[in-house]
Amino acid sequence: MQLPREIKSPRLRLRAPQWSDVGFLAELYGDPGVVRYLSFKPITRIELIQTFLQKAIASWERGKGSFDGSNSYLYVVEEQKGKEVGTLGVRLETYGYELSYALLKSSWGRGYMPEAVGAVSEWLLSNGAWRVFATCHVDNVGSQRTLEKAGFEREGRLRRYFVFPNLGAEPADGYLYARVRE
Repeated sequence: MQLPREIKSPRLRLRAPQWSDVGFLAELYGDPGVVRYLSFKPITRIELIQTFLQKAIASWERGKGSFDGSNSYLYVVEEQKGKEVGTLGVRLETYGYELSYALLKSSWGRGYMPEAVGAVSEWLLSNGAWRVFATCHVDNVGSQRTLEKAGFEREGRLRRYFVFPNLGAEPADGYLYARVRE
Protein backbone atom coordinates (compact mmCIF):
# COMPACT_ATOMS: atom_id res chain seq x y z
CA MET A 1 0.00 0.00 0.00
CA GLN A 2 1.19 3.48 -0.83
CA LEU A 3 -0.43 6.50 0.82
CA PRO A 4 -1.17 9.41 -1.49
CA ARG A 5 0.56 12.71 -0.74
CA GLU A 6 -2.88 14.31 -0.67
CA ILE A 7 -6.34 13.19 0.43
CA LYS A 8 -9.40 15.43 0.02
CA SER A 9 -12.69 15.39 1.85
CA PRO A 10 -15.70 17.66 1.39
CA ARG A 11 -14.21 20.50 3.47
CA LEU A 12 -10.57 19.53 3.94
CA ARG A 13 -7.32 18.83 2.19
CA LEU A 14 -4.79 16.56 3.88
CA ARG A 15 -1.33 16.99 2.39
CA ALA A 16 2.27 16.04 3.00
CA PRO A 17 4.14 18.60 5.14
CA GLN A 18 6.40 21.28 3.67
CA TRP A 19 8.98 23.67 5.12
CA SER A 20 6.50 26.54 5.19
CA ASP A 21 4.54 24.64 7.88
CA VAL A 22 7.11 25.39 10.58
CA GLY A 23 5.22 28.37 12.03
CA PHE A 24 1.91 26.51 12.04
CA LEU A 25 3.47 23.47 13.74
CA ALA A 26 5.09 25.73 16.36
CA GLU A 27 1.67 27.23 17.11
CA LEU A 28 -0.04 23.82 17.19
CA TYR A 29 2.49 21.82 19.20
CA GLY A 30 3.42 24.73 21.47
CA ASP A 31 -0.12 25.04 22.83
CA PRO A 32 -0.48 23.29 26.22
CA GLY A 33 -4.21 22.76 25.63
CA VAL A 34 -3.61 21.04 22.30
CA VAL A 35 -0.89 18.68 23.57
CA ARG A 36 -2.49 18.01 26.98
CA TYR A 37 -3.42 14.43 26.04
CA LEU A 38 -0.50 13.79 23.70
CA SER A 39 2.72 11.91 24.41
CA PHE A 40 4.91 15.04 24.60
CA LYS A 41 5.05 18.34 26.42
CA PRO A 42 4.49 21.60 24.52
CA ILE A 43 7.32 22.22 22.08
CA THR A 44 8.42 25.81 22.50
CA ARG A 45 11.85 25.74 20.83
CA ILE A 46 11.70 26.37 17.10
CA GLU A 47 14.77 24.16 16.56
CA LEU A 48 12.81 21.15 17.85
CA ILE A 49 9.89 21.96 15.54
CA GLN A 50 12.32 22.23 12.62
CA THR A 51 13.85 18.84 13.47
CA PHE A 52 10.40 17.28 13.75
CA LEU A 53 9.37 18.80 10.41
CA GLN A 54 12.61 17.68 8.76
CA LYS A 55 11.89 14.08 9.83
CA ALA A 56 8.29 14.26 8.62
CA ILE A 57 9.34 15.59 5.21
CA ALA A 58 12.17 13.05 4.95
CA SER A 59 9.76 10.19 5.67
CA TRP A 60 7.66 11.17 2.63
CA GLU A 61 10.76 11.62 0.46
CA ARG A 62 12.33 8.34 1.56
CA GLY A 63 9.24 6.14 1.70
CA LYS A 64 7.07 7.80 -0.93
CA GLY A 65 3.97 6.80 1.04
CA SER A 66 4.80 3.10 1.33
CA PHE A 67 5.11 1.28 4.62
CA ASP A 68 8.06 -0.96 3.84
CA GLY A 69 10.33 -0.38 6.79
CA SER A 70 9.61 1.92 9.69
CA ASN A 71 8.04 4.85 7.86
CA SER A 72 5.31 6.86 9.49
CA TYR A 73 3.61 9.71 7.70
CA LEU A 74 2.26 13.07 8.78
CA TYR A 75 -0.50 14.93 6.99
CA VAL A 76 -1.15 18.63 7.48
CA VAL A 77 -4.90 19.21 7.61
CA GLU A 78 -6.10 22.34 5.81
CA GLU A 79 -9.47 23.98 5.40
CA GLN A 80 -10.33 24.37 1.74
CA LYS A 81 -9.31 28.04 2.00
CA GLY A 82 -5.76 26.80 2.59
CA LYS A 83 -5.57 27.55 6.33
CA GLU A 84 -3.80 24.86 8.33
CA VAL A 85 -5.92 23.56 11.21
CA GLY A 86 -4.26 20.33 12.35
CA THR A 87 -2.13 17.29 11.73
CA LEU A 88 -2.89 13.61 11.30
CA GLY A 89 -0.25 10.89 11.55
CA VAL A 90 -0.41 7.37 10.04
CA ARG A 91 1.84 4.56 11.19
CA LEU A 92 1.79 0.84 10.42
CA GLU A 93 1.84 -1.21 13.62
CA THR A 94 1.62 -4.94 14.25
CA TYR A 95 -2.17 -4.90 14.49
CA GLY A 96 -3.09 -2.36 11.83
CA TYR A 97 -2.64 1.27 10.91
CA GLU A 98 -2.54 3.65 13.86
CA LEU A 99 -3.78 7.22 13.56
CA SER A 100 -2.81 10.16 15.76
CA TYR A 101 -3.93 13.74 15.46
CA ALA A 102 -3.86 17.28 16.82
CA LEU A 103 -6.11 20.25 16.08
CA LEU A 104 -5.73 23.99 16.72
CA LYS A 105 -7.95 25.11 19.61
CA SER A 106 -9.52 27.74 17.35
CA SER A 107 -10.80 24.87 15.16
CA TRP A 108 -12.26 22.70 17.92
CA GLY A 109 -15.95 21.88 17.61
CA ARG A 110 -16.20 22.35 13.85
CA GLY A 111 -16.06 18.67 12.87
CA TYR A 112 -12.73 18.97 11.08
CA MET A 113 -10.94 16.12 12.83
CA PRO A 114 -13.74 13.54 12.51
CA GLU A 115 -13.83 14.41 8.81
CA ALA A 116 -10.04 14.06 8.46
CA VAL A 117 -9.89 10.80 10.46
CA GLY A 118 -12.82 9.46 8.46
CA ALA A 119 -11.21 10.35 5.13
CA VAL A 120 -7.86 8.72 5.96
CA SER A 121 -9.38 5.61 7.55
CA GLU A 122 -11.76 5.20 4.59
CA TRP A 123 -8.84 5.51 2.16
CA LEU A 124 -6.83 2.92 4.11
CA LEU A 125 -9.71 0.44 4.38
CA SER A 126 -10.55 0.87 0.68
CA ASN A 127 -6.94 0.22 -0.31
CA GLY A 128 -6.08 -3.00 1.47
CA ALA A 129 -6.00 -2.27 5.20
CA TRP A 130 -8.01 -4.59 7.43
CA ARG A 131 -7.81 -2.48 10.56
CA VAL A 132 -7.29 1.19 11.45
CA PHE A 133 -7.07 2.14 15.12
CA ALA A 134 -6.39 4.98 17.53
CA THR A 135 -6.10 5.39 21.28
CA CYS A 136 -6.98 8.21 23.64
CA HIS A 137 -6.92 9.06 27.34
CA VAL A 138 -10.13 8.07 29.16
CA ASP A 139 -10.78 11.72 30.06
CA ASN A 140 -10.28 13.00 26.50
CA VAL A 141 -13.95 13.22 25.58
CA GLY A 142 -13.21 15.32 22.48
CA SER A 143 -11.01 12.61 21.01
CA GLN A 144 -13.54 9.92 21.88
CA ARG A 145 -16.24 11.86 20.03
CA THR A 146 -13.90 12.42 17.09
CA LEU A 147 -13.31 8.70 16.69
CA GLU A 148 -16.94 7.75 17.15
CA LYS A 149 -18.07 10.34 14.57
CA ALA A 150 -15.47 8.92 12.17
CA GLY A 151 -17.03 5.45 12.46
CA PHE A 152 -14.65 3.93 15.00
CA GLU A 153 -15.90 1.62 17.74
CA ARG A 154 -14.52 1.52 21.26
CA GLU A 155 -12.96 -1.90 21.73
CA GLY A 156 -11.76 -1.64 25.28
CA ARG A 157 -9.92 0.07 28.08
CA LEU A 158 -6.13 -0.13 28.24
CA ARG A 159 -5.24 -0.08 31.94
CA ARG A 160 -2.20 2.02 32.95
CA TYR A 161 -1.08 1.88 29.32
CA PHE A 162 0.21 5.39 28.52
CA VAL A 163 2.27 8.05 30.16
CA PHE A 164 0.89 11.49 29.40
CA PRO A 165 3.71 13.85 30.43
CA ASN A 166 1.36 16.81 30.69
CA LEU A 167 -0.78 14.97 33.26
CA GLY A 168 1.96 13.47 35.44
CA ALA A 169 4.51 10.67 35.54
CA GLU A 170 2.14 7.80 36.37
CA PRO A 171 0.81 5.62 33.56
CA ALA A 172 -2.86 6.36 32.80
CA ASP A 173 -5.75 4.45 31.28
CA GLY A 174 -6.79 4.88 27.69
CA TYR A 175 -9.41 3.64 25.28
CA LEU A 176 -8.72 1.65 22.14
CA TYR A 177 -10.89 2.48 19.12
CA ALA A 178 -10.87 0.77 15.72
CA ARG A 179 -12.49 0.62 12.34
CA VAL A 180 -12.20 -2.64 10.43
CA ARG A 181 -12.93 -3.85 6.94
CA GLU A 182 -15.60 -6.55 7.03
